[in-house]
Amino acid sequence: MAAPTVALVGLKAMQRDLYRLVDDRGPLNRAFQAAGRQAAEPTYAAAKAALPQVSGRLAGDLRIGATKSGATVRMGRASIRYAGWVEFGGHRKAPHPSVRDYDSRGRFLFPNALRLAPAAAAAYAAAVERELNAFDWTNRGDQAGAVHD
Repeated sequence: MAAPTVALVGLKAMQRDLYRLVDDRGPLNRAFQAAGRQAAEPTYAAAKAALPQVSGRLAGDLRIGATKSGATVRMGRASIRYAGWVEFGGHRKAPHPSVRDYDSRGRFLFPNALRLAPAAAAAYAAAVERELNAFDWTNRGDQAGAVHD
């Protein structure tokens, strides 16, 4: 006796919906970027308040940047080469030799990001849930008889 054939109705429609959902300019990535910016703001504010204010250049250089899937908080660039030394310590040769205890965990940016990580994760989870609930699925659960490919 032959095994019964099972047809998966709606699988192609779901695949199209998922491609539309996760497209680079799709609603899920837009939600990630908005949630990332929201999640990065407290880390930015805490790190800016904690940074030493000698000239103010380093704290003024702290910035939130958009990424494909959220946001990042950055500091330092070619004109502010001492950002890594201020954050992590170590040996510095320019503009003058100095030594500071090395801390691989960082002092300002990374500890604040780690402390605020649960809030950031909650912001991302809420954004994903909102987007999945608001997405216009081709085959919705409330239309069982109307499922199609």
